[in-house]
Amino acid sequence: MDSVDVPAAPTPGPAGSGPAGVSRRQLAWLLGGLMVGLFLSATESSVIATALPTMAGELGGASKLAWVVSAYLLTSTVVTPLYGKLSDLLGRRVVYQSSIALFIAGSLLCGLAQSMNQLVAARAVQGMGGGGLMSLAFVILGDVLSPRERGRYMGLFTGVFAFSSVTGPLWGGLLVDTIGWRWIFLVMLPLGTLALAITSVGLRLPFLTRKRPIDWAGAALLVTGSSALLLVPIWGGGSYGWTSAPVLGAAAIGVALTAALLWWETKAAEPVLPLRLFRDRTVRAVFAMNFGQMFGLIAVATFLPLFLQVATGASATRSGLEMVPQSLAISGTATASGFMVSRWGRYKWTLLAGPLIAALGMASLSTIDSDTTPLGLAPFLVMTGLGLGLSFPNMTIAVQNAVEMADLGVATSTANFFRNMGSTFGAAVMGALLNNRLASTLAERVPAERLSEVGGAEGLVRSPKLVRELDPDLHDAVIEAVTSAVTFVLRLGVPIFVLMFGIALFVKEKPLRTTSVLGGASRRDEPAAGPSVAPVD
Repeated sequence: MDSVDVPAAPTPGPAGSGPAGVSRRQLAWLLGGLMVGLFLSATESSVIATALPTMAGELGGASKLAWVVSAYLLTSTVVTPLYGKLSDLLGRRVVYQSSIALFIAGSLLCGLAQSMNQLVAARAVQGMGGGGLMSLAFVILGDVLSPRERGRYMGLFTGVFAFSSVTGPLWGGLLVDTIGWRWIFLVMLPLGTLALAITSVGLRLPFLTRKRPIDWAGAALLVTGSSALLLVPIWGGGSYGWTSAPVLGAAAIGVALTAALLWWETKAAEPVLPLRLFRDRTVRAVFAMNFGQMFGLIAVATFLPLFLQVATGASATRSGLEMVPQSLAISGTATASGFMVSRWGRYKWTLLAGPLIAALGMASLSTIDSDTTPLGLAPFLVMTGLGLGLSFPNMTIAVQNAVEMADLGVATSTANFFRNMGSTFGAAVMGALLNNRLASTLAERVPAERLSEVGGAEGLVRSPKLVRELDPDLHDAVIEAVTSAVTFVLRLGVPIFVLMFGIALFVKEKPLRTTSVLGGASRRDEPAAGPSVAPVD
């Protein structure tokens, strides 16, 4: 029998106590620290785009600019399941604060980088910390709050993510234009230190720990296999052709290492990625939905700002502001649906309604053109945001409610892993389809010699300012081509979200638990734990 330290069932808290006997003051410190950490990770993922041209000008090595983004994305994705499993074994506080410290160290190295190679390496370190900040926030929330209570607070975290995704490019551009690009990294140092200080108080709770050996072999296979698979969309269509030796080689290595991982995890005493998770149809469905919805969402998050800047002539700042209605809809709907889920104890309806509403929003967005005004665009963005706000936070609740509490960390972080993978593959596939559509449309409407003068389709996409300065005849042709390409990929998002509705039908709705890990229950059908006491993590 595995030895498990389980916190004692708490005695009823005093008046003003929060969930599971946690005081309201303790809960406030806890939520504050987690939201600061989540803000750090989400912001750093979005703010970097505004500084890339300036970085290239100062450090040189423009050919490596893509890796400034890819290095963070790669490492933050592949370490995500590891953080969940390590926190299950070693405790939440030590692992979460280690991720903050790693993020701070990476941010400092980024701010001090003197070459593009140093910056890429520093971004990889920063991503290793950022992956823990994103996934463990939802894990710890699951420890403290029962699934029945969790919906009330999930909207706050979704709102932080949406807010930081929109405001990151805005204040990032301000820093770049005033005190310099290095400060988009250096400003993370005081914020990271604040997160450490807050969590030093808020995370002093008796979290569940398990004294088991760490599956280092499985961890190595997971990291290397995932890295190889992620290199396929990162390299494909950009650095190398999709059928080139490096891309095909990375795919083959990734598949082989993934197969080896699946074999090894059947033998490991404490697998880093327990295959038992995939036996539950709800968990399988939600993992697939995390991948699919991010795959489809990338068309809005990445290519709609491109349309606004190229086709409507909006500045980078204005295009970010025009996306705000979607972020407000996501956070508002996530909060409202969370309260409804907590009140009614039913969550499957959100997983069914969300993708359908998002599909309607995507279909509406696919009708835009260069004459669409911000007021005309806003209702379509709000509709898409309503769908995403319904489904995303409640998918986390569904997974956490489906698994045993001992697997809470690895299950939550694995869901985030599939979400990150969906984002990466979606950006690559949708980007390739957009570029192909744009190139073919431009070839039909613009003479080849004139197109080559402005760097072809890729050159036009990379420089919205250049498009605004084109001669009227060429300008109109480019606007039409960009509009056609962006609306094309937006239409592709519609069947993807409809498919997510079909997958949601496989979710088996179980009664939401009314106990949390700190509430003392380790299984759905067990009473609160007895008097064994776990050390304070």
